[in-house]
Amino acid sequence: MAASMETDLATLQADIQQLRADFAKMTTDMRSFASNGYAQASGKAQDSAEKVWDEVRRQAQSVTHEIEQRPLASALASFATGLILGMLLNARRG
Repeated sequence: MAASMETDLATLQADIQQLRADFAKMTTDMRSFASNGYAQASGKAQDSAEKVWDEVRRQAQSVTHEIEQRPLASALASFATGLILGMLLNARRG
């Protein structure tokens, strides 16, 4: 009976060692996965920001070109927009 108990104890110790090794590997894998996920998310966010910035730049160039082509119409449109916004904001004050 003592020999059987020693064998079981040795088996249990070996299993515990194996579990420790498995947990250590899982921890390493999870850290690696989180690190890679962060790097991918960061790269996607930077790509999206660059696309948005390019679109803003393109729109600004388009507006600049439109103003250069029709300066009087652009000035009148700006004046009218300012006048309407001024009236709306002034009406809200009371």
